[in-house]
Amino acid sequence: MLVWLAWLAPSLCAQTLLPIHVLADEGPFRDSFIQALDAAAIPPLTRVADPQQAELLIAIGDRQFRRAQKLDKPLLGVYVSRSAVALAQRKRCQCQGIWAGVALHDQLAMLEVMMPLARRVGVIVGPESAWTPGMVQDYQGRLGLTLLPVSSVEVLGDRLRERLADFDALLLPVDGQLFGPDTAKLILLTSYRLRRPVFGPDQAYVQAGSVASLYASGADLVAETLVHLQFFHSSRRLRRSGFVHTPTIAVNEHVANSFDMVFHDIESLRDAMEASP
Repeated sequence: MLVWLAWLAPSLCAQTLLPIHVLADEGPFRDSFIQALDAAAIPPLTRVADPQQAELLIAIGDRQFRRAQKLDKPLLGVYVSRSAVALAQRKRCQCQGIWAGVALHDQLAMLEVMMPLARRVGVIVGPESAWTPGMVQDYQGRLGLTLLPVSSVEVLGDRLRERLADFDALLLPVDGQLFGPDTAKLILLTSYRLRRPVFGPDQAYVQAGSVASLYASGADLVAETLVHLQFFHSSRRLRRSGFVHTPTIAVNEHVANSFDMVFHDIESLRDAMEASP
């Protein structure tokens, strides 16, 4: 009997439901995100209405992430700024996050495939950017990266006019303060005038006139969230913060053609990136 119970125990533990509570602003993304979690078989989840009954809180976006910290429970932020997670951890929050944006090396890999002759790339980084100055300075690849620190929107235009002509391309990280709709026109018009393509920071910028970008789609965020939940379910510890591991590609075919890029569409670019070492 004892031997049978010992054999059965891991199986029973594996089926233990993980109570979670989701904090998110009302909208289509919240609804589809929750629906995807409810449909997931692994790990076994149960959503609870009362956050106090949850073993793990999931907060979507910076505003809900800050709100959830007051509940003093293990917390996973989804599409939250890297700086918001770092600040929370300094305050002893039991939290980790799926950062907004994508990894620098992923965006650079895409840029190299689209512009194989590029050598000099400027990277704008601000205080709230998804990438830190250290990430840019630690890059060890073949491209020559130049860090362009920008403290505020007010100095962005001057920095572009002073330095953009020095580079083969400009790369932007996700940054809600520097790269919103108000600055897209400034950046993209300057790039067209100087014939220097812009890559990143996300799908919205590509639609506005950036050449291409990897970005964290809703499906990417759900998949990454489930990886974190599986880790927490099995270990009762939060997985380390990071970007999504399998981002989605966006390409502005008209702009890519105007800059004579090697690849002009999503399908051919995806195939080329999968084939690259």
